[in-house]
Amino acid sequence: MTLSELAEYLQVAEKTVMRMINRKEIPAIKIGSQWRFSRSMVDDWIISNMQVVPRNDLAKLMEDSHDLVPLSRLVDTGSIIMNLKPGTRREVLAQLIRPLEAMEKITDSAAYLDILLAREEMMTTAIGPIAFPHARNPRENEGAEPQVIVGICREGTQFGSLDGSPTYLFMLPFTDSEIIHLRLMAKMAVLFKEEKNVRRVLEAKSGEHVVGVLISLEQQHRSE
Repeated sequence: MTLSELAEYLQVAEKTVMRMINRKEIPAIKIGSQWRFSRSMVDDWIISNMQVVPRNDLAKLMEDSHDLVPLSRLVDTGSIIMNLKPGTRREVLAQLIRPLEAMEKITDSAAYLDILLAREEMMTTAIGPIAFPHARNPRENEGAEPQVIVGICREGTQFGSLDGSPTYLFMLPFTDSEIIHLRLMAKMAVLFKEEKNVRRVLEAKSGEHVVGVLISLEQQHRSE
């Protein structure tokens, strides 16, 4: 959605939306000189005060603090795909869930792939150069500790972005907690609202470098 469309959707003034952007209160991304908003992510943001029961110590810590969402702690070299191949949505998502298979976080890969595809068919999760594929209902995940899968497609691939541009960076949050899911989505939207931050990840030469970039972006965000 555009700024004016979002203002109409929320039934507030455009100036109010801009104040929310400046305070980093709402997920947004700047494409060129224009702000753009994913309706599904805005809907997630609207319900971000939902309460669920925490599953483990890290989950409890993340759920108890609005600010403490350690994205870089949920990404390790085993959850990073440095050479994601271009392809159809199904082919791209099949590659993204392989680390979850290897970590035994999912037991039925075909069923989980269908869950992700069903979410994409409702509305694309791609916003310009980045996409955040995820299960519509976090409780469809299988109860493992929170994880974020990162996929880098240097060639770019068509993933349904509304402006028709290719997608290069994929970040798949995996948790069965609705609060953690919503906060991760909001955190990633804030960190990658500027394309230069997407490029920093794409330019990483190794998984360790990707983690380092994420740590740097989080430190920068905390200091702003």
